[in-house]
Amino acid sequence: MKRLCSTLLAISLLLTASPVLAWGTKGHMMINKIGASLFPASMPAFVRSRDAIAELAALGPEEDRLKGSGPAWDHDNDPGHFLDIGDDNTVAGVVRLDDLPADFDAYDAALRAAGTTPYKDGYVPYEILEGWDQIRQDFGYWRVDNYEATHAATPVAQAYFVRDRALRQTLTLRDIGVWGHFVADASQPLHITIHYNGWGDYPNPNGYTTAPIHSMFESAFVSRVSTDTAMTKLVSTYAPTNPAALLTQKQMLATIGAYLADTAATVPTLYDIEKSGGFRNATPQAVHFVDVQLAHGAGEFRTLTALAWEDSLNAGVGYPVVQVRDILSGKTPFGFKGFGDD
Repeated sequence: MKRLCSTLLAISLLLTASPVLAWGTKGHMMINKIGASLFPASMPAFVRSRDAIAELAALGPEEDRLKGSGPAWDHDNDPGHFLDIGDDNTVAGVVRLDDLPADFDAYDAALRAAGTTPYKDGYVPYEILEGWDQIRQDFGYWRVDNYEATHAATPVAQAYFVRDRALRQTLTLRDIGVWGHFVADASQPLHITIHYNGWGDYPNPNGYTTAPIHSMFESAFVSRVSTDTAMTKLVSTYAPTNPAALLTQKQMLATIGAYLADTAATVPTLYDIEKSGGFRNATPQAVHFVDVQLAHGAGEFRTLTALAWEDSLNAGVGYPVVQVRDILSGKTPFGFKGFGDD
């Protein structure tokens, strides 16, 4: 594991220094790296170490690197990177960010009733939610492994949980790093709009460009102007929640929807900056704008990951399901059978 993390650190440093990589590669690495560097001290050390941060940064671009894996993979996964929000602040006139359907099936049904599908209009909020659920469960299993490594009934059992904890740490870092890609995409204004690469064939009273600008903004411009130092200064302060009750999917969708709404609201500003030549001339307004959006992604990555850690106390693990809180309190023994009595 240490050798792997050292290798990933080297890759991270090399890629960050390259002038041709972006949001795209540079932006995704920056968001994961800065977000992870700001994880609160209440989170376990295995996600906060220097090697862990380097690994999370290196995994940031992974979902873009996997594009082109094949028609089946691309069809099912590529729409998880975006959401086509219209000028009426809805998806296809029927789905609002402040009232997202309860799950992907309900979202799919709403769009199909409007004559479209999630595979056309995107489904990034559900990609974020699904990944958050998985990371929360990862942390729940890690909490149990960590507890049983010293509290299991026999030395053999303790050794088993020590090994399982090491595996869970590897899996958790991988899950967080890859999932961070979608959180980052949701802070890129051109991923949360129908005007994703030029204004397109829509009413255009402000005379915004219809030329392709997506790659210019997220790749060339980020690579040209953005720095870790400027971005870090703009990340919001973390406010812990320490939830006593299980967070509902409705609450999480409301949190994700609000994040996406903040991003969608910046689309006209992006096009105003482009129209004034701000990206071409790297004006202070343009540089600040892109740094704010990167910082927004890093802050959300930090906050949602920390929230998954906090709420993992409310998770249920094993089969039959046992509550993490009950295991850690000593109320319910876990042991080998917790992973299935077969």
